[in-house]
Formats: sequence, C-alpha cells, structure tokens
Amino acid sequence: MSSQLPPAFHEGLEIVLAHIIQDFMRFMKQQGLSTPQINALMHIYHAGECQVSDIGALTDVSNAAASQLVERLVQQGLVERREAPGDRRAKILRLTEKGKGMIRVGIPSNHFLMEMMASLSANQRETVQQAFSILAQAARQIQITKDLHN
Repeated sequence: MSSQLPPAFHEGLEIVLAHIIQDFMRFMKQQGLSTPQINALMHIYHAGECQVSDIGALTDVSNAAASQLVERLVQQGLVERREAPGDRRAKILRLTEKGKGMIRVGIPSNHFLMEMMASLSANQRETVQQAFSILAQAARQIQITKDLHN
C-alpha cells in the first residue's frame, strides 16, 4: 500500500476525530478534570501502568509538577500509586476502577459519535465497526512490536 492516503481520507478523519475528541474532552472537563489530567489518565489507561516520570514527559513538566498532577488524580480516586519494586523512589501508576469507569463512560457518552453512527444504515454501521476492529488490531500489533524493540 502506498504511504500516501487520499485527501478525502485525511479530510474525513480530521472532521470525525475533531468532533469526537472535542466531545470527549468536554465530558471529561465536566467531571472536573484539566487537560493535563485528562492526558495523564488516557496515557495510563492505554499503558496499563506507568511511572510519574512518564507523566512528566507526556505533559512536558518537571517530575515535581507531574507528582502534583498525579496527587490530585490520586485524591480524586482515579489513580492508584505504589512503589516500584526494587526502587522505593519510583512510583508506579495505575487507574483505579473509578478512573477506568470514567473513561469507559466518556467514550460511549460521546454525543457526536452516537449521532454519527445513528445516521448510518445498518450495513454502514457494520462496515465501520469492522473497519475499526481491523484498525484496532493493527494498532495493537504495532504497539507490541514497538514495545519489543524498546
């Protein structure tokens, strides 16, 4: 496959993603989260676990500032923090069930996504669902390959 995708693909993806992301961010902000907190939650959600220093790198802040951001998420019951085995100074972060639940509620409550899917025929919805299943599988495989090489 050519590395160049057709312009219509880019335009469609930009429109869809812009609306879905805006809706998701609006929902998360209504839950009282800041943009850096949302970014941290999503990173931990997809990584499964990470360290405070990963959050600092993600949000481009010092480890001290990242620790403060994480502390607010811990206080809200969205993230749990524990010592890394073998290094008491390093902290491992993982989402709590409440944190996972907030993300899981935020995605299906995305009004634009639901409206968009509802506007499609049953066959079109099935095609979109199949396409996203294929893309998700490809993304998982790419991530596994990257993790093996890091």
